[in-house]
Amino acid sequence: MTYVTVLSLLLAIIAGQTAALPPPFPRPGTTALLENDIVAVWDVSWLKQKYPLHTHRYDLIGISYVEGDRIITQGEAPGRLVNTKPWVFQTNRANVTHVEEGASDPPMRAVLIEVKPPAPRPASEEPADGLRKVLGAPAWDTNNRAAAWVIMGGASGAAHRHVGDAVELIFDPSAAPKAAFVKAGTTHSGPTPVEGGRAYIFELK
Repeated sequence: MTYVTVLSLLLAIIAGQTAALPPPFPRPGTTALLENDIVAVWDVSWLKQKYPLHTHRYDLIGISYVEGDRIITQGEAPGRLVNTKPWVFQTNRANVTHVEEGASDPPMRAVLIEVKPPAPRPASEEPADGLRKVLGAPAWDTNNRAAAWVIMGGASGAAHRHVGDAVELIFDPSAAPKAAFVKAGTTHSGPTPVEGGRAYIFELK
């Protein structure tokens, strides 16, 4: 058996093991908010337990909304304790394999969006009524899968047109987060969060 053959067999075994690992969601502490062919949106709590080794099937974006700690272990490296404040943007990449464990009471909470298309859409020119023209520069634009705008409670997003598909997340201090999917090409206004709340518009690239 040649070296190349042995290497090929080892790579096939590793690939098979990775494919057999579960996805990150659903799991204890998560609630599905919406799902279609483009996205799956999850309200996630990191409970004080060690979750199974898992592989992210899709690129991931989102926002934390309750401060908390978690332990993340990847590969042979020691687990690292990560503290996350509220209203911090979250990202992860497809094919990342790791273990997570909640490490605080109350647990960290975030709304996370799995982006199912494997690559960004082709770039297009921003129309005069696009989000960047109407609402200005995004609050977050350091990722190749989405840009995000924030609307504080008591305000409303002016009428705008979506260049790409979008997810609107609405946070109300007295209720669970809500998510809505907006198809590319839609023209509308909002969202309008309540006083003390906030909303995020994630437009996919």
